[in-house]
Amino acid sequence: MTKKYTIFICVIFLFISIPIISLLIQKSTEMKAPNNSVTLTLDEHTGSVIWKDLIKITVGQQDGPTEHVSIRNHSEITNKESIDLPIGHQATLIRFLHGGSAVYPVPDKVFYLIYIQKPVKEKSEELIRTYYIEGEVIGDSEIEAKEELIKLAHAWKVE
Repeated sequence: MTKKYTIFICVIFLFISIPIISLLIQKSTEMKAPNNSVTLTLDEHTGSVIWKDLIKITVGQQDGPTEHVSIRNHSEITNKESIDLPIGHQATLIRFLHGGSAVYPVPDKVFYLIYIQKPVKEKSEELIRTYYIEGEVIGDSEIEAKEELIKLAHAWKVE
């Protein structure tokens, strides 16, 4: 009876372990969806990132008086609109043209700037911190570049 009992236990063990092992093997060999997101981290070495060959992106922050936003010198704002972001803030999207400096003028380049503003808690109530994503349009795909910048802003996390 002991021999039959041992064989019975081994058979049950095999029936239980085979499905578990096959599940583990299947999970380890599954193809995972590629991560097509971008993480832009703000630090002292932040440079620009080319995104989908459409737009050169830079992130940053600036402190200033209420509702003040600095853009590049010798620029002309051509459009300003509000966009809602999932982070619970209303953002502002600015389109501007930048033609280089007075000394080194260049043909106008199209830029978009999406920003949100928050009060700086440890400073004066009049001081506002502006968090922004700036995008320089590459080539002639301005509409697609703007759409991609807005998509990136929808995944934005501002801490």
